[in-house]
Amino acid sequence: MRNVKAKRIVVKIGTNAMTNRNGMLNLALMKRLVAQIAEIKKMGKEAIIITSGAIGAGMKELKLVSRPKDVTMQQVCAAVGQSILMSRYHSLFSRHGIKVAQILLTYDTFSNARTFFNLRNSLNTLLKLGVVPVINENDPISIDEIGPSFGDNDNLSALIASKMKADLLVILTDVDGLFNKDPDRKNAVLIKEVVNIGKDIELINGRASHLGLGGVQTKIKAAKTATKAGTTVVIANGKKNEVLLKVLNNEDVGTVFYPKG
Repeated sequence: MRNVKAKRIVVKIGTNAMTNRNGMLNLALMKRLVAQIAEIKKMGKEAIIITSGAIGAGMKELKLVSRPKDVTMQQVCAAVGQSILMSRYHSLFSRHGIKVAQILLTYDTFSNARTFFNLRNSLNTLLKLGVVPVINENDPISIDEIGPSFGDNDNLSALIASKMKADLLVILTDVDGLFNKDPDRKNAVLIKEVVNIGKDIELINGRASHLGLGGVQTKIKAAKTATKAGTTVVIANGKKNEVLLKVLNNEDVGTVFYPKG
């Protein structure tokens, strides 16, 4: 039986969980997730959000019918969409009496000790004040995020979880967890618990993301980073009802990766 106990929680909402099939923001889902995070805060817990969705929000504003393949246009969509995305978060959380703070990062933040020190202090202070930090990669100036190496904020969520000493990282996507093979294939089996991320886990290949950049490999890598730092990780389907609350209630949802030591 699971026994996940968490005071500080990082929730990563991936592109496929945040958007509809056409790439536009799924506002109904955002509303449900915000309501769950509000409930989590009522329990006395701290929450940090790692969000995707800026490109999807920008696509709608610019009246694009499909996600652009050109990197510059993706960055333009992100620049237009980020303020819209934050406006949605602000509006939804304000209904619960909760304040939010936007933080845009690049990987350079973590390689510069002074910059990271400032980030950590800001995040800790925001959490003490009851504010929910909403973090995204600074897409318009970061080639890596939109290129192949960054992985739909998966790695960013693991870095934040590990550096901020989070107890739990929940990675929300559009599948039910980690499967032993592509979940669309016959006889695919959900792996409910992972005690050790060995070669058998690292070699699993799942369904490729149709909108974002992250796939199963980036999520496994993120889980490995976070669990090494002592953070429990759960990969779950963000579109399922009450998924965050079920994770915190130790219900049998998603795949849980247990921390080292």
